[in-house]
Amino acid sequence: MENAKCKSKVIIKLGGSLLEKGRDVIQSLRDYVEEKEKEKDRALTMILIPGGGPFADAVRNLSGDTHIPISEEAAHWMAVFAMHQYGIFLASGEIEIPLVESVDEIDKAGPICILLPYKILKAANCLPHTWAVTSDTIAAFVANKIGEKTFIKLTDVDGILDEKGHLIKKISAKEMFKKEKKGCIDAELPGFLTQNKMSCIIVNGNFPNRIIDVIEEKETNCTKLF
Repeated sequence: MENAKCKSKVIIKLGGSLLEKGRDVIQSLRDYVEEKEKEKDRALTMILIPGGGPFADAVRNLSGDTHIPISEEAAHWMAVFAMHQYGIFLASGEIEIPLVESVDEIDKAGPICILLPYKILKAANCLPHTWAVTSDTIAAFVANKIGEKTFIKLTDVDGILDEKGHLIKKISAKEMFKKEKKGCIDAELPGFLTQNKMSCIIVNGNFPNRIIDVIEEKETNCTKLF
């Protein structure tokens, strides 16, 4: 309890697939957080974790060029820095959003911030350095480090689809781990969620109302991976 308000943290991974609308999404989220700040009994701290998007794709393409060999170790950290590039891009819109690089900086940044993960990852250095680990698992790792057992993944699709193209509303991480095709999540995420008893809610970031519904635990189009 702080200043008679119940503080809660919301971890949101903003995927690179939303590059064109990412700043608009942040604007909607900031408006929402600021509205919650006015309420007497509830306040949110929203931590946004950027995806890699086209910046990570550039690293992936370069690492696939046999004429310019790059080790998996180097490619891993280059891809993490790609998340920083996207984060800086997102924070540089008409409305500036604070950038933080450690857990200790979050509370000082205000009700909403963008977390750049390199320092946190480098200090722990416990995730596999392969392309099976992307910003999805990194976001889960950061959420766990902050002390949260769930995070929201924003992407440009409604969630995980079944073989017929229908939205899967709920699926266990253990079941997802067994599937050969992981859909819109990286290969390592289901295992990480299972190991750390975490969950992830996947929602289409093109619909801000759905994001708010997920935050407020209301029914909406999404996939809960638990």
